[in-house]
Amino acid sequence: MTGKQTTRTPVTSKAKSIRTTKPMRVGVIGLGLMGQGIATCLLTHGNVVVGFDSDRKRYKDTLAHARTAIAELKKQKLIEPTHSASWKPRLEFVDSMQGLSGCSLVVECVREDLELKRTIFAELEMIVPRKTIIASNTSSLPISLLQQNRIAPERFIGMHWGEPAQIMRYLEIIPGDKTSRQTTKAALNFGLACGKEPAVLKQDIRGFLSNRMMYAMLREACYLVESGIADVETVDQSFRNDIGWWALLAGPFRWMDLTGIPAYAAVMDGLLGELSNQTETPKMMQQMVKRGALGVANQKGFYKYTKPSAAQWERDWVQFTYEMRQLAEKYTPAKGTK
Repeated sequence: MTGKQTTRTPVTSKAKSIRTTKPMRVGVIGLGLMGQGIATCLLTHGNVVVGFDSDRKRYKDTLAHARTAIAELKKQKLIEPTHSASWKPRLEFVDSMQGLSGCSLVVECVREDLELKRTIFAELEMIVPRKTIIASNTSSLPISLLQQNRIAPERFIGMHWGEPAQIMRYLEIIPGDKTSRQTTKAALNFGLACGKEPAVLKQDIRGFLSNRMMYAMLREACYLVESGIADVETVDQSFRNDIGWWALLAGPFRWMDLTGIPAYAAVMDGLLGELSNQTETPKMMQQMVKRGALGVANQKGFYKYTKPSAAQWERDWVQFTYEMRQLAEKYTPAKGTK
């Protein structure tokens, strides 16, 4: 299957990237890092957000996250003035999932635990109306598994967001085996209304699109370090200065079009058999987990951090994301062109 030919239409004003729609009442279950970002994104587009988490401390964290992020979005001119002024009354927290009963959409953002998600969905189905769409922000679990034994499986769908959710245009929409076309279309339209450029899968698969490609890369990166080919810094350097240089402009298929398809076929013929195909988590990853390394979150990772340097990396990440968003908007293919 080949991709459609497209042309590019530059976006000359940041304000043009803002999409509006009729506000919805949206529930968010799980207010960790991703849940906070998703809640903030929803608020920036005029929706009412009803948050629930078993850890009530996260309510305060979500409020602080939204306040900081929306102030930055206002500075970047990526939020409508009416939404930046009215967000706080539109953010609600509830003591139980019963408080989600009036939501038109509920997004689940708890940890990657199949049984936990199934338990939540079983309770949620008894609370919300049958027409309410239930989405999971799972990053790897097949949606079809989450649909099993549900009362109305057709209204379950995967909505895999990127972080920072309030800035990135990334969103994967994954229908399960029993998801209705109506649900898929509604999720797509909602994603567009939230300023995303949704990627809609044709069928359910573990890991979806971006994670399957990313984890293949991470496995090879670990293999190169563990085999003594290069150290962590050198692998990162090579990746940034090659793949990182073109990946925002072109995906893998566009890149092969731009740089010559036969060359890639020739390299594949000799290289694919040499790549890592191990099925266990790399030893260096297992060791990191045993050490309790969280990365910049606790200053323990593949690199050494101090609290100030970790905080600077997080600030740089946010600013970099804004700058990459501008580039993405400038070079996004115009819809409907051939």
